[in-house]
Amino acid sequence: MIHSKSHPIIVLGVERSGTSVVAEMLHRWGAYAGPSEMLHKADAHAPRGYWEFLPLWDLLAELGDFDAGATWWDSDFQQRIKKKAADSAYRQKAIELMVEMDKGGPWFWKDPALSHFLPFWKQIWGDAVYIITVRNPLDAAISWQQFIMPANVPVRISFIAMNLLRWQHIMMLILQHTEDAQYRLFLGYEDIVRQPHVQAEKLACFLNSKFGKRVSSIQAMVDAVEPQLWRNNCDIPFEQIAEATSEQIALYAFARRKIDNSLEPFEVTKYPLPPGYLEFLNVQEALLKTYRELEHQRTTTTQSLHRT
Repeated sequence: MIHSKSHPIIVLGVERSGTSVVAEMLHRWGAYAGPSEMLHKADAHAPRGYWEFLPLWDLLAELGDFDAGATWWDSDFQQRIKKKAADSAYRQKAIELMVEMDKGGPWFWKDPALSHFLPFWKQIWGDAVYIITVRNPLDAAISWQQFIMPANVPVRISFIAMNLLRWQHIMMLILQHTEDAQYRLFLGYEDIVRQPHVQAEKLACFLNSKFGKRVSSIQAMVDAVEPQLWRNNCDIPFEQIAEATSEQIALYAFARRKIDNSLEPFEVTKYPLPPGYLEFLNVQEALLKTYRELEHQRTTTTQSLHRT
């Protein structure tokens, strides 16, 4: 592993669980996200920006062999990623990215995909500082379905049960691979939206204890929170959700407890995923590919008709 001037701040969380708002709060606290031209641009799904460093995603895609048809739902994905840290070429690329970020002060990476690549990166970045977001899994699942589904394809199916499996798998990866971290902070998305000043103070206090004070006013961080962007709120306790399994209900309850006590030990065997779940999630990827192809065909046909 390398020893940079400052420990990287890594924002982890399942997709659509508040990682973007936490990233902006980090930016306003004083952490470096990378050159603006290299950050994922804002869109309708993230009007305030994603705060994702695009060269990082390029390296993740290369590490994952995605061009060769691999997916992170492959049963051997975690082991393959872990072994790649021993490859000098990949290590050098990873170190060069970190050196580019390390300008002498705190810096952060935020990308939900990082959750799949922790066996690689933990061997590279060493003693990282982790900020982990927790959101009602159903709200995250609904938001993710809206995010991934092409808007103009009329035929639809519900991916909620699949998305809850996805949530369970990713949350378990995060908990498992950060269990030995010295610096971890868990933040509830709902808490951030409902009590932005309290949560901004909590985040700033945590960061200041590691890096020293960076901002003169907590209000700068509070201003990153727009409650109106909380667009999916089922307002139903997760344990009452029909699609939720008992393991998922227990895992969410545990993740919420981590917000108050990050030292509560994680026992992976308490939250088993069902047999064949990775194959199930690979089927979801194939279905999404078909939907996207249908959308592309419809768009191409519409454009052709407009030209004639």
